[in-house]
Amino acid sequence: MKIKKTSLRKSFEDLGKIKVLVIGDLILDEYLIGSVERISPEAPVPVVWVRNEKQSLGGSGNVVQNLSSIGVSGVVFGRIGLDKAGDSLEGHLLANSVTSEDLVLLKSKTLPTILKTRIIASHQQVCRVDREEVVPLTIEEEKKILIQFESKLKECAAVILSDYDKGYLTPSLIQSVIALCNRENKIVTVDPQVSHFFLYKNIHIMTPNHHEAGKALGRKLMSDLEIEVACREISEKLNPDAMMITRGEKGMSIYERKTNSFYHIPTVAKEVFDVTGAGDTVITTYTAFVATGMPIADAALISNVSAGIVVGKLGAATVTQKEIEEALQTLGYLEVES
Repeated sequence: MKIKKTSLRKSFEDLGKIKVLVIGDLILDEYLIGSVERISPEAPVPVVWVRNEKQSLGGSGNVVQNLSSIGVSGVVFGRIGLDKAGDSLEGHLLANSVTSEDLVLLKSKTLPTILKTRIIASHQQVCRVDREEVVPLTIEEEKKILIQFESKLKECAAVILSDYDKGYLTPSLIQSVIALCNRENKIVTVDPQVSHFFLYKNIHIMTPNHHEAGKALGRKLMSDLEIEVACREISEKLNPDAMMITRGEKGMSIYERKTNSFYHIPTVAKEVFDVTGAGDTVITTYTAFVATGMPIADAALISNVSAGIVVGKLGAATVTQKEIEEALQTLGYLEVES
């Protein structure tokens, strides 16, 4: 499987001409980075001497950040709290990813912004502290969001549902969003949660990992054959154009319904440093390149290569056009026409 260099360059140009709408659960990621030199006298736990702190976009925010990194304009729908973390999350979005006109936030007076704090020592995660309250949207909030969504949808080429099961993407909102996208002939892609797995009907593609897909079907998925059977079974229930199952060290598998074709793409990661956000990179790059008109198999190959790049970085990282082209070239996936 190879991608023509002229085709890749054309897609790069087209990325700057499209908008992709991301709707889902916004999360602020916080990192406390330091070293461990002793054990606490209060309990048998390491004492981390924090020397550096940073915050970044997590959840659907990282999806938007990935879009920006490859030159795609994003539109964001999500929920934050009226708190310091919410201010920080909104600031990160405006500074790196979207304009104020394309940032549609529901600001809750009662719920906190979702904050995940990771404590890192000697390049290893010591623990993670989550601060969140999972409460579904009210019917009135859903109605307001759908009115805003329908208005913004017209200027977008594709929609990504980034579902972390934190209350924003309710079953009824999921179904309404997909229905609106289909009415307007917009590409819909989904990074799913198992609790909503069989609600994502009539979409372009869903991108669960093999654990999520196996849990939804009630069995483990290990071999290529088991993955292929699972893709067909899920597709019969959801009627997507394609199914993608990411498989960790085994790469990913794609099923294209129209041609009844399977593509098993091996992993390209040289060194796995942090898998945080790898799924965000997969769905972002795939959606963006498909939205430029790139074939499903080629877009999947690019998303696999992109994921291999970001797992070698700390935190919810992103990838650039230059990194993608260089990786494709190095791996022999780029065809240079004579």
